[in-house]
Amino acid sequence: MELFRFKRSFKKALIWAALAILFIYRNRASITYPLFMASTLAILAWDAKSMGKSLIRNIEGKIDIKLFYCISLMLLSIDKCLTSSVDLQWGNGLGILLLFTCLLLKLYSNQEDKEITTMLIKFADFFIVPLANIAKPFTDAAAAKQAKAMAVSAGEAPAEESKGKKTFKSVMIGLLIAIPLLWIIIALLASADMVFGDIVHDIISCIELPELDEDWLGVPFKFFLSFLAFYAWTACLPAENFYQKKEGKKLDAVVAITFNSLIALVYLLFSGIQFVYLVGKMELPGGYTYAEYAHEGFYQLLAVTILNLALVSFCKKHFADNKVLKAILVIISLCTYVMIASSALRMYLYVKVYGLSHLRVYVLWLLVVLAVWTTILIAGIFKEGIHYFRIITVFVTVWYLVFAFSFPDKWIAAYDLSLANPPDDLIYEVYPDAAQILYEDGRYWEKYCKFMKTEVEEYNEKNILKHIREYNFGEDAAMKLIDKTF
Repeated sequence: MELFRFKRSFKKALIWAALAILFIYRNRASITYPLFMASTLAILAWDAKSMGKSLIRNIEGKIDIKLFYCISLMLLSIDKCLTSSVDLQWGNGLGILLLFTCLLLKLYSNQEDKEITTMLIKFADFFIVPLANIAKPFTDAAAAKQAKAMAVSAGEAPAEESKGKKTFKSVMIGLLIAIPLLWIIIALLASADMVFGDIVHDIISCIELPELDEDWLGVPFKFFLSFLAFYAWTACLPAENFYQKKEGKKLDAVVAITFNSLIALVYLLFSGIQFVYLVGKMELPGGYTYAEYAHEGFYQLLAVTILNLALVSFCKKHFADNKVLKAILVIISLCTYVMIASSALRMYLYVKVYGLSHLRVYVLWLLVVLAVWTTILIAGIFKEGIHYFRIITVFVTVWYLVFAFSFPDKWIAAYDLSLANPPDDLIYEVYPDAAQILYEDGRYWEKYCKFMKTEVEEYNEKNILKHIREYNFGEDAAMKLIDKTF
């Protein structure tokens, strides 16, 4: 087993760790990220083939959910190099982490549960795997070395090296000989001819050595962590024992009916007030404006909405089937719709007065997710066997991709500039994705250019290799537009 794991995963883990350093070390928002993701999927496909599996097909040979994960991972990686928004970069990174986890769990252990809570526990187990198997790469390497030594001592002739391996070794030896010789020869020629010396100087200036205080430690540490994680996931994940959902005895439905009835009554009263004050526009208590009223309770409502979703999910899973309980859960779910609508209306009223911001846009995005989640829960009350995790995962991924590829900074800036009194801090709130919108409007362009001057100067000081490795389409377009103004 150790020998099989070593032969299958050691080389691939080394390659993946080297690619991680080359493409994404201190460089997580550039054109190299899609290259890294494509390379990662290629290595996984190679590894799956060595086990008689497929990266995108199930054991029956049919396309399954893994194809969706692969496509989504590539799209999220592409968006990383298209947008200059730090918020979207963070969101893309989180999405990649979660979908990559889903892909590896499905590929190596066929782990996918209908319940979201069960999958969250499996996610936690997934990230413990490298820690639990931290010594495996080294013990497997030792076992492989011992097996080879035993084969030699038993009189078995070592397998003859292939022609390709011999050529590779010869080339590496030649390079090791050439490097010190070239160093001496180029130094002599550069001192002998000024023109040649200037060319050599320009080439060397493009090569930036790692910073002593960070990278000399950071690079090997990142390489080791990447190697260890990939080896553990690909070699040890298939043998891991994951949390398995146990069907225990259902709790008495009367308990759930009792506390949910009281909660439902409160929600019905609250929902009525929402219609009266927000929809009916009745007079508010003295000293309140509609904008203040709308903003004041928004986050509390959001918290209650998420609590309702958790409550309905828990009762559906752990309490005995009962028609009265189902009816009460439906009432709570319908009241949740009212709270979502109230939250959306409150945010709309607030945005009309104060404009859009990143946080307000992300909250509106989340409200759509919560509305869809509520709908799925209502459907699950009446129909057994709904695959909650897969439906939510697919919807949230697609909805996020639509949001991310719409470049929200552009329409945040466009909306705020359309207001009679645009927010004073607009230029400090939006990322460079919005530069074209600010340029076309013109009112804040000069002020924005002054604000971004330092960043433009730092961008222009990058050498050619840094420009290539760290190239981001959104950032480059904004910097060129600002630089043209100076």
